[in-house]
Amino acid sequence: MNIYAMKKQFSDKLSICLSLCCILHCIALPVVIILIPSVSSFWINDENVHIVLVLLAIPISLFAMAKSLKKHNNYKCISLAGVGLLLLVAAIFMHDIGLGGEHNVEEHVQDEHGHEGHDEHGGIGETLETIFTVLGGLILFGAHFLNIRLTNNSS
Repeated sequence: MNIYAMKKQFSDKLSICLSLCCILHCIALPVVIILIPSVSSFWINDENVHIVLVLLAIPISLFAMAKSLKKHNNYKCISLAGVGLLLLVAAIFMHDIGLGGEHNVEEHVQDEHGHEGHDEHGGIGETLETIFTVLGGLILFGAHFLNIRLTNNSS
């Protein structure tokens, strides 16, 4: 693959990276916090990280899909990307499901820098958030991988 072809698919590759970042943030961060508790005070533990990643992924993914659709005319990629993005957006709203009143499984706390984090992990909302994020990220990853293959085959 030449440099020109690599540049042409930069938006697909960037979106793949963002999808993987969402998955890693959702799955690996709790493990890292268990192994190195001081990580919980870092900015990466903030809920807004997921929101920022999704807000970056939406326009980049749509741009990549629209640009490539002109070449291969295959709507599978954009359909898969849409499903993946919807799952990632839905995951943002899953976190607080099941929280409220005296039954809070998780407390929102602020560190000394004013960043919001979590005191404990658990609950149905967090489980749903993880499931939606991992599924959405994997589907979006697959959509962009398929988009790259279809674009390369149509050239």
